[in-house]
Amino acid sequence: MANFYKFAFITTKTNMKHSKILLFLFLLCSFGNLKSQEDINKQLIEYETADVDHKIALFFFFYNKVREIEKDSILYYVKDLQKVGIKNKREDAIAMANFGLAPYLQENSLYDEAIRKLNKAAEYYKKAENDTMLADTYNALGNTVFLQGKIDKAEMFYTESAKFAKRSGEQKFLMLSVFNMARVNIELERYDDAYSEIDSYVQFLKKNDGSIRMLAAAYGLLGQLYLNQKDYVNAIENFTRSMEYGLTVGSMKTVANGYTNLAIVEFFSENYDRSEQYFQLALAYRLKDNDKYYIAESYYNLGDFYSGVNKMDSALINYQRSVDVGESFNNHIVQKDALLQISGIYETTSKPHLQIEVLKKIIEIQGKINKQQHEKELAALKISYDQSFNEALSIGGVREEELKSKLGSYNSIFNNWILLSIICVLGLTLLFFFIKKKNKG
Repeated sequence: MANFYKFAFITTKTNMKHSKILLFLFLLCSFGNLKSQEDINKQLIEYETADVDHKIALFFFFYNKVREIEKDSILYYVKDLQKVGIKNKREDAIAMANFGLAPYLQENSLYDEAIRKLNKAAEYYKKAENDTMLADTYNALGNTVFLQGKIDKAEMFYTESAKFAKRSGEQKFLMLSVFNMARVNIELERYDDAYSEIDSYVQFLKKNDGSIRMLAAAYGLLGQLYLNQKDYVNAIENFTRSMEYGLTVGSMKTVANGYTNLAIVEFFSENYDRSEQYFQLALAYRLKDNDKYYIAESYYNLGDFYSGVNKMDSALINYQRSVDVGESFNNHIVQKDALLQISGIYETTSKPHLQIEVLKKIIEIQGKINKQQHEKELAALKISYDQSFNEALSIGGVREEELKSKLGSYNSIFNNWILLSIICVLGLTLLFFFIKKKNKG
């Protein structure tokens, strides 16, 4: 059975009328994308001269978009926000920097460190009674453990997120946990609950002019729900609808991912000719987009397809193309994944001498992966620990100022009490003096 990648964004049918609709939507989305890019650029320029409060607000709204454009560039804003927080003794800025660093740590597989940062942020938001940020922080904690496959723990964090979202009265924050609870319920095969949650999420987005990207993701998740239940007709319908919404985002990746999802459904439906066409269309869009990672992935998917229909020569050609593309941009993981599949084919076709050569390459590449991963983890850990060290100094300084302030207040109260006592003693002395003088007179 083929081992296809699964995606959350999906595609459409290929008749002539539908193609015209897609072209129109694609033209519209190009302008939408330009407008979105303009907005983010304005926010980034504005951030440079903003005061602390405005920096925190801007960072919250643009950090996800910045990560989409260039993942590592978010570090500049995380470091700046922390520096501003330390300089101005603002724990809220430091908490937001912790919140913003977590996704970077996740992407470098430093899940425990990401959880530690998010827990630090949660500590502050509990103290500040900021329910909206608590909802977002617990949602991020849920995402972190979900990536690790800890579904029960993810459910716990998403439930906590929903609790704070309800308390805040902001339904849009509640919808974050509703969408993610649907993912959990699909994983746990609680399909009725998942369907109800996706439906309420979609209705909320439509009613409140929600993000087109979010609608695309919602219908993609619904397609996945039906695919898991082997309801291929409804899976295709929702994957298609997902792509129709996703097209307005303006990304060729959306189109390619859509064709990939449809190809997977058609494969499981045993419509192999249509499945092959969709996989080829996905590759064509990815070649146009010129993102080498996804090009390599498309060749890998085609390799899986041909392997699944027992066309081993075609499978070998496409897996090797995936290896070659991986080599062209020095991605060792892409190369290893495709080489493992090639090794498997040589094993099943009884070609041990060729398999041995491939296994030698895999061992060599695994060594490079280990070294590269170690270097990335060390770099990410250094950033995280530097941030924690600076934070500890800052929070210590803030608390020292608070203690000094309290001590000053106590000293003032004590001094006033002494002064009052002296006045009372003098008053009583004078009173006794006058009474004594009067009695003598």
